[in-house]
Amino acid sequence: MHARDRELLAGLSKMNSRIGSVTVELLTLQPNDVRYAAALRTLARQLSQVGAALARRAGELDGGDVDLVSLLDAPSEDAHRLNGAG
Repeated sequence: MHARDRELLAGLSKMNSRIGSVTVELLTLQPNDVRYAAALRTLARQLSQVGAALARRAGELDGGDVDLVSLLDAPSEDAHRLNGAG
């Protein structure tokens, strides 16, 4: 495994370990629409950045396209399998 991949996956692991506390924080902010919306956007940006980095790396490995907008709109392969299609 490349050092770059280890770094990428370590970042994902770090985010994963914090997602529970972030969720609790969001629950405490929920009554305040402005702060809640800002926190949701921050989380969405962080998750999107990790997802974009993963997609770019996948594209480097297999030469696939890295159209991040299409990636966001594409159905999840996991959801597809859960619905019995795969």
